[in-house]
Amino acid sequence: MIFFIITFIFLYIGRRLGWLLSKSFLYTTPTLFSVILCVLWGVVVAVCIRGLIDSLQPNLILRWFMGYALGCYVSIPNFGLLDESSIPPEGQSRHFMIYSLPMFVYIASLLILYFYK
Repeated sequence: MIFFIITFIFLYIGRRLGWLLSKSFLYTTPTLFSVILCVLWGVVVAVCIRGLIDSLQPNLILRWFMGYALGCYVSIPNFGLLDESSIPPEGQSRHFMIYSLPMFVYIASLLILYFYK
């Protein structure tokens, strides 16, 4: 039960921080800095989720749905922030990078943390 509550708190805080990061830095800074921030965001989310799972030892269903899946959702910093149709064509590639890179880094980080524990 405590894992369930903590993950919802993590969800709320993670979404707000992701949106703040997106609005403040990811869309406005140079691309290289944005890539670095996206990678860091994915790693931080993976480390937080893995730390919660390791410390609280939830059952299998909570671990997968409220742990890994919720972390995947939080790892996308701009999810729900912008209407896809409002992004100009020249900004679509950056938007896609901000949307997908942290998620892939999150998954890769979880695999690394799992196998090199």
